[in-house]
Amino acid sequence: MLLSPDNKILLARESGDGKWSLPGGWGDIGYTPKETIIKEFWEETGLQVTTDRLLAVFDKKMHPHPPQPFYVYKMVFYCKAVTTKINKGFDVLDVQYFDIDNLPPLSEDRILKSQIELLYQKIINNDISVWAD
Repeated sequence: MLLSPDNKILLARESGDGKWSLPGGWGDIGYTPKETIIKEFWEETGLQVTTDRLLAVFDKKMHPHPPQPFYVYKMVFYCKAVTTKINKGFDVLDVQYFDIDNLPPLSEDRILKSQIELLYQKIINNDISVWAD
């Protein structure tokens, strides 16, 4: 998760369903979780980021996501931008910052509004504990 200087949340519009999600993706063999999120941010947004800390590990079965054929844990890192010029990747439709009170339609296979709100509060309140289901 990445916030702008005015605390807006960076989201990517997914090509699969046309809805919005946090930048990220499946972990690739040979990449650590931190390497994966840095790579995914670059591919989807054109931004170079560093990982500040792990915010949460969500077990998708513990949240009201739509049913999926895969069992998934979702790791969310708080990232900080090294660069600021957005250059959307080939596999997303758009990349924009959104106010926490004005989120667009979310890709609920990937992230829920309640999860974004939890993550946002952890960052704003400088809560360094890791949420884990």
